[in-house]
Amino acid sequence: MLATSAYRGVWRGASRRPLASLLSGSSLPPNKASDENAHQSCALYSTVSAAASSATTTSPTTTFTINPTQIRTLLSSSSFSALPPDEEEKEKSRVGSLTSYQKEMELREHDSNLARLQTLRGINTGELYTFRGKFKMLSRDYGMGFLAWYWAVWFSTAGLSYAAIELGGVDPLMVAAKIETLVGWEPMSISGKLDPTLGQIGLVVAVNECLEPLRLPFVVVTTKPVVNFFSR
Repeated sequence: MLATSAYRGVWRGASRRPLASLLSGSSLPPNKASDENAHQSCALYSTVSAAASSATTTSPTTTFTINPTQIRTLLSSSSFSALPPDEEEKEKSRVGSLTSYQKEMELREHDSNLARLQTLRGINTGELYTFRGKFKMLSRDYGMGFLAWYWAVWFSTAGLSYAAIELGGVDPLMVAAKIETLVGWEPMSISGKLDPTLGQIGLVVAVNECLEPLRLPFVVVTTKPVVNFFSR
């Protein structure tokens, strides 16, 4: 705005009073003085405009730096690899030159370091002192052996639940009728539509799931010796 006002004032003054009449001792003719005045006015406008533009558009420059290692990691050949492609290829060539015994010893060392790091992480998060955290550690460390043992215990307790229901003479239809009375539903709303076989299976599953607070600690305590015994 300042640049525009200055330009307009100088330009209007030039059109009314020649520059020769403003400068003492000037010998320029009126038409040449007007041309000279116009050129000086444009020069003044350009100077003021440049100053105003530099004053209003100056802003701090933000510099972004990217670590080359991050770029190499993003370009890795495997999405599960935490190494850049060049380091991954170098490690592959190094491992390929090892003997079977050297690979086995190095693998044991890596497993030992990983177990120690996982233990430190469990201490840090507090999961090492909970059954849920131990359950996660066992599933990670023993894998299929842990899953096989857990489901073996689950089906064993399911069989015991079925045997207890059969020996106790528990009728699933009577259980459904009692549930209807306790909940306040209409009589025969469930028991009248329930198949006896399916009702017995559902009752076994429900009783077996109620045993989970006892089954989970048993599995956590016994997984390591059982898996080690069968993996010999």
